[in-house]
Amino acid sequence: MRVVLDTNVLISALLFSGAPERVVLALLAGRGTIVSSPFIIEETSRILRTKFEIEPAHILLLQQLLEQSEVQYFQPYLHLLADEPDNRILETAEVGKAEYIVTGDKLMLAQESYRGIGIITPTDFLKI
Repeated sequence: MRVVLDTNVLISALLFSGAPERVVLALLAGRGTIVSSPFIIEETSRILRTKFEIEPAHILLLQQLLEQSEVQYFQPYLHLLADEPDNRILETAEVGKAEYIVTGDKLMLAQESYRGIGIITPTDFLKI
């Protein structure tokens, strides 16, 4: 199973316990492949620094995520959603041939799917 984790899921998994953390741990344990992109990595790092004042290099789980993720490189091309960062998530999933995007973003969840890629919550992902 190939999965893109939205930045909000990554941040929640790194800083708090709960469904996002269980999703990440399951994927790291080999229950799927995490598909990422430089955009997701940069946005996650930026939010950790600016909003939480945490240096990303100090989070061991983030380092493990980076080492085990399959990183996709591409030039941005979608302008489907009003929030441009959400478009980068969709692009990562499309280019990386993901089956699911796991997110807590209500606007993305309202889409339900994008070109056959399911858009689901961490809780729903854990049920699969």
